[in-house]
Amino acid sequence: MKNFLIFILTIFVLMVGVIALMLSSYYRAYENAHNYSSYSWKKVTYPVEKYSNPIDEYNDNFELLFNLLVKKLFSPTLVEKEFDRAYETAKNLSADSPISMQAIKNKIKIYNYSEGANQYAVYKLNIDWKEQAVLAAKSLQKYRYSKEKLAEQLINVELFTQEEADYAVEQVNFDWKENAVKEAESYVRGGKITKEKMLEILVENRKFTQEEAEYAIEHAKIDWSN
Repeated sequence: MKNFLIFILTIFVLMVGVIALMLSSYYRAYENAHNYSSYSWKKVTYPVEKYSNPIDEYNDNFELLFNLLVKKLFSPTLVEKEFDRAYETAKNLSADSPISMQAIKNKIKIYNYSEGANQYAVYKLNIDWKEQAVLAAKSLQKYRYSKEKLAEQLINVELFTQEEADYAVEQVNFDWKENAVKEAESYVRGGKITKEKMLEILVENRKFTQEEAEYAIEHAKIDWSN
């Protein structure tokens, strides 16, 4: 269907070209409308210029007439409808939970909109992605992440940028020492472990700082006797 529409549009363009050659006097009526721009998802404005070259003037007026005719015959255009549908899809994807820009871009691709429509939809959302990262970080608090592990989760899984993730971990104001305590207590689960081994796990695996890990060793409700 899309190829057929492209074919029809091509024939239409050729017909306009023939008509344009025959109606040069008609073009002069629009010589002051050089600011008219062709459709795109992002508005473009051309500066007003005066052409002394007849060929340049013809090309400019031909483009003007073509745009006028297309707007008349194809309004609202199929492109506009696709962009509107893509925007509604992106809005729905962002409604339920905190999400990154890249995550929306990945999810919207399954709807088979054009790349231009996808980009239009995401940027029209006008979302503060840093604040989305903060909300996402807060939703992950129950997992007792260290600051470094939380940033890794936001970047590698939630697909926020490094800048957004760094902003989030500074804004959430989590008690990282208490997270280390809870992580240590959760890791033991009634089993036996040495202080040295727990320290290694917290620092090397869970990415807590040495200070946070040592605090956890001292404050966790763990029997170190054996």
